[in-house]
Amino acid sequence: MLTGHDVDLCVIGAGPAGALIADACAARGIRTLLVEAGPRLDRANRAAQQRRFLTLGESPWPRDPARDVFTNASAFSYPLNVNRVRAVGGTTLHWIGMAPRLRESDFRTATTFGLGVDWPLQYADLEPYYVRAERELGVSGVKGPDDPWRSAPYPMEPFPDSYSDSLWRRAADTLGIRLSSMPVAKNNGRAYDGRPPCTTFSTCPICPGGAQYSADWHAFKAERSGHCEILPDTTVRRIEMDAAGRVRLLHATTRDGAPHEIRARAVVVAASAIETARLLLLSRVGSTELVGRHLMEHWKVAAYGLSAERDYPNRIGFPTLTSYHVYEGKDRGERGAVRMLFPNPGDPLESFARQPGRWGRAMARHDCDTFGHMRRVEVSVEHIPNRDSRVTLDPTVTDCFGDSAPRLHFVLGERDHRTLDVARAALHTVADAARLTDVHVGTTFYGGAHLMGTCRMSAREEDGVADPTALVYGTRNLYLAGSSLFPTGGAVNPTLTIAALSLRLADHLLASLATGARS
Repeated sequence: MLTGHDVDLCVIGAGPAGALIADACAARGIRTLLVEAGPRLDRANRAAQQRRFLTLGESPWPRDPARDVFTNASAFSYPLNVNRVRAVGGTTLHWIGMAPRLRESDFRTATTFGLGVDWPLQYADLEPYYVRAERELGVSGVKGPDDPWRSAPYPMEPFPDSYSDSLWRRAADTLGIRLSSMPVAKNNGRAYDGRPPCTTFSTCPICPGGAQYSADWHAFKAERSGHCEILPDTTVRRIEMDAAGRVRLLHATTRDGAPHEIRARAVVVAASAIETARLLLLSRVGSTELVGRHLMEHWKVAAYGLSAERDYPNRIGFPTLTSYHVYEGKDRGERGAVRMLFPNPGDPLESFARQPGRWGRAMARHDCDTFGHMRRVEVSVEHIPNRDSRVTLDPTVTDCFGDSAPRLHFVLGERDHRTLDVARAALHTVADAARLTDVHVGTTFYGGAHLMGTCRMSAREEDGVADPTALVYGTRNLYLAGSSLFPTGGAVNPTLTIAALSLRLADHLLASLATGARS
């Protein structure tokens, strides 16, 4: 049977962008519908999920291959469905909470370095929303030597260095490298916003107590306001526009095939960089030339080595240090940003045990000798936007609803490969300064699960898909939220910037919808 909804605001996607917008608007009496393609999960099951993760190594999050089908035309594989979670809470259900801000220069890479494009807003425009985002998510941190200016301190003090960080601090001192504390969306030392303090249990992709932020927190808070309904297991498949450029109707289908028609005064698509672009392409909404283009990732390279000092793996489970020392430099106009990360040791034996010639007792002896001595350092690098890196609709492959699957095509340019070379050189330098032995620096790169671009915002319609308020060009009430809006991505985790942009959009929506809000 066809089910209809008539609301003030419909938000598509219940990840951090959608959940924050729904909460901010519902709290002010805006009748809100939060539509999520994945299921609603019970937080009470987290402890059991954590046990299975520890004992079996399995992902606790639901997978739906028929719904989440995609194809990849890149020159390398990309595990999209390993990295994303489609459920209420989105991918924050299995992140590790890193919440840095973009640098001031990240908003003006074209002007400053001659790379990429400038954002249609600047760091100063977003800074008040960064403060609000840190408070909403509950971020622990402290301003580092290379961090941008800030108008307020973090809500909580930073976590102390992990045990293994002493090695990296000594190496950094040797090289004159500046280190910063890693800001994380985890409650340090005390309860915050109804969530308990972190006990550093070291299973951060599955936080059983809720000390680590996940977006379902705001989704359920919006629901408790009495002005928001969550519609899970429901995929919005088409956006129908009228001749005046307003959304007339949203066509959605539940996972078991029941159709829904949704009418709303304003619509926000917050369905990730991939699915947001796909929905616009399926609906033929937005610039036919630009929707899906400028797909970006944060590419990573790692190095492993053995230290003379013994540590114990995953004593904390999340990085407590980072470095922006080589983020910018004299050669910045020829390469992207490079950020250094110092993960706590994990999987300490795997890369060494797989070396040929070690079996049985020889491998057991090697494991005993090397356990606790492995150290890992990695770099996250900027992917400079280019038109050929994009999301399109696959012409032959469809999902369970019969809609064209998204087709990914990552393209790295010459300057991207130059950035990776700079990153590998930095890894060698730091590993040498730390006096690691048996060092292995990755010759390949892998994704950081930070998908960005595809529907970027711009000051001019010919340069992007959405305007500086996140309104889709050519429409009157269709907005975008999330990392699809990013014109550039820098080399820092995108979640806090997603949250800041979403709170900014929520203010705009409240101003435009408040006159017609009904309680």
